[in-house]
Amino acid sequence: MKKIVTKLLALGSIGLLMLSACKKDGTLATSNGGKAGTVTASVTTLPLDRTMQNDTTKVISFTFTAANYGYSAAVTNTLQIDVASDNWKTPISATLGSKIYSQSYSTGDFNAMLLKLGLPGGTSSTVQVRVMHSISASVAAVYSNVLSLTVTPYNLTSYLWVPGAYQGWSPTDAPQLVSPTGNGIYSGIVNFTGSDLTFKITSEADWNGTNYGAGATAGTISSTGGNLTAPTDAAFEVDVNLITNTIAFVPQWSVIGDASPGGWNTDTDMNYDSTTKTWYVTVKLVSDGTTNAIKFRFKNDWGVNLGGSNGTLTSGGSNIIIPATGPGGAVYRITLDPVADTYTLVKQV
Repeated sequence: MKKIVTKLLALGSIGLLMLSACKKDGTLATSNGGKAGTVTASVTTLPLDRTMQNDTTKVISFTFTAANYGYSAAVTNTLQIDVASDNWKTPISATLGSKIYSQSYSTGDFNAMLLKLGLPGGTSSTVQVRVMHSISASVAAVYSNVLSLTVTPYNLTSYLWVPGAYQGWSPTDAPQLVSPTGNGIYSGIVNFTGSDLTFKITSEADWNGTNYGAGATAGTISSTGGNLTAPTDAAFEVDVNLITNTIAFVPQWSVIGDASPGGWNTDTDMNYDSTTKTWYVTVKLVSDGTTNAIKFRFKNDWGVNLGGSNGTLTSGGSNIIIPATGPGGAVYRITLDPVADTYTLVKQV
C-alpha cells in the first residue's frame, strides 16, 4: 500500500511540473498600445547659408527617446517634416535604422528637404517635426510631440536633360528641364520631331548619372525603365516630378478649325523653333475660300486663342479664312509668333 501511494504522489508531482511548464510557455508579450518618445532639436531657428551647400558639417540634429510598447519590440522610427497647412498628409520622411535615436543634416541635405516641401527660397517659414513609431502594419503607429522650427532655405537651380531619337540621343546637346528652386519639380519646352519619338531623362549632361525611363504605369517614370515616348510630333511643356516620379506633357500652341485635319474639335499641335522663338507646323488644309478657317489656341483651350487676318493676330480675334484649295486640299507651312501677334501661311509646292 505504501508503495502505491508513493507512486501516485510521484505521478502527481510530474503532472504539476508539466502544467507549470505549459503555463510558462504559453505566456505572450502584449503591447500596451505604445507610448511615443520625445523629440528635441539642436536649434529651433535655422537660416541656411547657400555658400555652405557642399559643406558636410551638420547644422541641425534631431534626438528622440525610444517608444515604450511594454516589452522589447522591434520599432521602426521615422522622422517626419511638414508644413502645418499640410496636416501631415505628405511629409518629407526619413526612416532610421534599428535603435537609432538621432538624425543630423548638413546645409545642402536639409535645404533639399525644405525645398521639396515647396518652401520659398530666401523667405522665413515655419515647419513641424515629429517622430512616427511603428511595430507592424496591424498596430496603429504612435507619434512623438511636435516641434516647430523657423527655417529659411535658399533657392538652388537644378536641371535635367532630355536626350532622345529626335535629337540623336545626345545628352550634351539635349533640351533641359529646369527646377528654379531645386525642389525636385522640373519643367521645360521640348520639341519632339520625326517618326521616332522615344527619349529618356538624365540627371547629368551625359549617361553617367541617373537615367529615367518609363514607369510601370502611364504618366510615371523609373530609373530602371525603358524609353519614354512623346504623345506626338510637336512641342510640349514637359513637367517632371522626381518626388512622385511622374511626368506630364502639356500641349502648347496649336491650330484648330474646319480647314484643319481635326476640324473644330481636335487640335493640331505645333512645333517650336528655339532660334526664331516661333511656332510652326506643316499640315494639309481644305477650304472653299469663303467659310473654312483656322485659329490658334494655347494648351488646347479656348481660354487663350488668337485670330485675325493678313498676317496680324489679336486675342480672341476673328477666324482666319484660308484661301480656296479645291476638294483635295493644299499643304501649308503655318508659323506663329505669339509675342509679336503675327502669323504666316506659306503654300508648299
